[in-house]
Amino acid sequence: MEQKKRWVVKIRQALYTSASFAYLRITANQRLKPRKHLRFETDVVDHCNLNCKSCHHFSSVADQNFVKTEVFEKDFARLSLLAGRNNENIDIMGGEPLLHPEISTLAEIARKYFDGPVNIVTNGLLLEKMNEVFWESCRKNNIRIVVTSYPVKLNVKRIKELAKKYSVKLKIRSLFMNKHSWCKLPFDLSGKQCITENRKLCITVNKCIFLKDGRLSACCLPLVADRFNNYFSKNTETETAGFCAGNFTHSGLVARTTLAATEDDSIDIYKAKDIGEVYEFLSKPMPFCRYCRIKSWEIGIEWGVSKKEITEWI
Repeated sequence: MEQKKRWVVKIRQALYTSASFAYLRITANQRLKPRKHLRFETDVVDHCNLNCKSCHHFSSVADQNFVKTEVFEKDFARLSLLAGRNNENIDIMGGEPLLHPEISTLAEIARKYFDGPVNIVTNGLLLEKMNEVFWESCRKNNIRIVVTSYPVKLNVKRIKELAKKYSVKLKIRSLFMNKHSWCKLPFDLSGKQCITENRKLCITVNKCIFLKDGRLSACCLPLVADRFNNYFSKNTETETAGFCAGNFTHSGLVARTTLAATEDDSIDIYKAKDIGEVYEFLSKPMPFCRYCRIKSWEIGIEWGVSKKEITEWI
């Protein structure tokens, strides 16, 4: 019986993966065009209270860290100036954002500088404990709470009651999620993967644009890789590597036993002359794509709490 279940899971994984790759190949040209509207996400805390295995933001191996409100406001003010207050979507994330002691203030800052949709994306475990100040801040600033479901106990009824009580917009994602609805993106620490091919097959690039410390990247990985590197202490250069990257060239790139980001992986929002330059940069290949073993992407695997083992990511 157990062997039969394993085969069912493997077949489901293969179907999920093949269908996803087919869609991504078909839509690659459209997805990789320079954007017309600003959307981004940002981690306001590095760590998490759930600690999923293979976490895409490496929060399960991150040290406790909270974004400073002055840094958050400075970056939001700059992006607002570049984009003229217009945004397609902003996600305040983590880690678990509700762990931030000033999450209500951060919500107010986000609305101060942008007119479009702003969400707090949470696992929901702390929502029942949040005080009135938090709920009123979300209501007053028109912040939507987005709960990403995990196969853990969550009092959805009570959360809905609180949102209704304070007239706060609430979205609960993927209520159908079960223990076999997780995924793993493995990494090649030698950095020898094909950049252009990976970019075509990446579901997050140029969509899950990530903001950290005054820089924007086409995905979160270059700007959060230090969490992985610091925990696993992988910092030794190995060999000069060649990369399949079409017209993309970068002199001096080396393969390392770490996820090494470069300045070419993100753009400094304070040096960008206008929002068009930002969109153009985000639509181009980036060196960090050489680490992702996207063709080995595992979809539909069993969710679990991290054991903080490097095999969860390679």
